[in-house]
Amino acid sequence: MTPTDEQLMTAIATGDQRAFATLVTRHLPRAYAIARRFFAQRADAEDIAQEAFTRVWTHAAVWQPGRAQFTTWLQRIVVNLCLDDLRRHKHRAEQDIDSLLEELLDPTADTAGAVAQAREAAEIQRVVQRLPEKQRMAVLLCYFDEHSNPQAAALMGIHSKALEGLLGRAREQLRRWLPKSLSPRHEEKQR
Repeated sequence: MTPTDEQLMTAIATGDQRAFATLVTRHLPRAYAIARRFFAQRADAEDIAQEAFTRVWTHAAVWQPGRAQFTTWLQRIVVNLCLDDLRRHKHRAEQDIDSLLEELLDPTADTAGAVAQAREAAEIQRVVQRLPEKQRMAVLLCYFDEHSNPQAAALMGIHSKALEGLLGRAREQLRRWLPKSLSPRHEEKQR
């Protein structure tokens, strides 16, 4: 029988390294994916994901089952670490578009469509990075990470109405900053 996250956390709180390894294997890809939304460089996202699990290990005893799901708690840690890192290193806000393009392009596909799609994705990423921190986090969580508004609000530690305000202001900014060819093609998803 596969142990639940809660069972693993209880074991980790007592210093069980195997339980920790199981939890890391289970959730590291998701933690990395969240961090990757904030940073163009893989190494930066990897550092954040590793730091998040260091925090899981050191704070396992204070985690309270039933208060929040482990995955919600972990995502909150990752988002907070990303924001802290972005505040400390403002220069990262201007992403290296070339490295992002290189990563987005499939090396085996050398079509004009793939290049145009990669450039469009890089432009959207660059513009999203210009948003104020809270607006950027709201957009990344709701549109890129596909969290519902209540989930994103919980991860950010704010009320759902505040999140909706952040998303509205972010969409308005993005409409002004994005070229007409890249403007959102559909209205906000109903959540």
